[in-house]
Amino acid sequence: MNKKEKLALFLGMLSGDGCLSIKYNGEGYRDYPVYFCNTNKKLVEKFRKLFFDIFGVYGKIYSEKKENKQRLWYFNKHSTYVYGELIELGFPQGVKRDKLRILPIVKNRNNKEKRYFIQGLLLTDGSIKKNGSLMFHMGSKLFLKDLSALINEMIGVKRPVKEFVQRDKFKSYQLTLNKANKDRLLSPRATMVLERS
Repeated sequence: MNKKEKLALFLGMLSGDGCLSIKYNGEGYRDYPVYFCNTNKKLVEKFRKLFFDIFGVYGKIYSEKKENKQRLWYFNKHSTYVYGELIELGFPQGVKRDKLRILPIVKNRNNKEKRYFIQGLLLTDGSIKKNGSLMFHMGSKLFLKDLSALINEMIGVKRPVKEFVQRDKFKSYQLTLNKANKDRLLSPRATMVLERS
């Protein structure tokens, strides 16, 4: 995997389970943390390796276990440089739900790099069902509309973004592809990307 492909995979993972938090230190100055969290420790380790391969700095990994919940694994790195680079690419600061879009750097890449981006998203906010279909489920409607347009551009298939209401107040959104279209979109090894170096 070359550096552009690693960046595409990284941005897909960051879009799913990462954020650029707006935080301040004890003296009132911004400290620019980049966060990523998941219940899968290997996935967080993969994110840390990509982070180092792309930006040349290591972040730390730690975990937290709350009662009656799965252990959560966190990646965290305070870096003005990396934070600034990601903002320059267009990644939003703070709560991303209503601001997250597919970045121009992804839209303007070749299909192989776009597939790596989609694989990164699949590892975080996507799933492959028993029948082989592919589903993305998240809180960002605009992002999934961008993803639908990207998929249409890549394989000529238009899929609607469906809206759901959870617990009578929280809206979430879903984009699905059947097995045949999923296989056209992704390489046969798409789900193996986590194990690759």
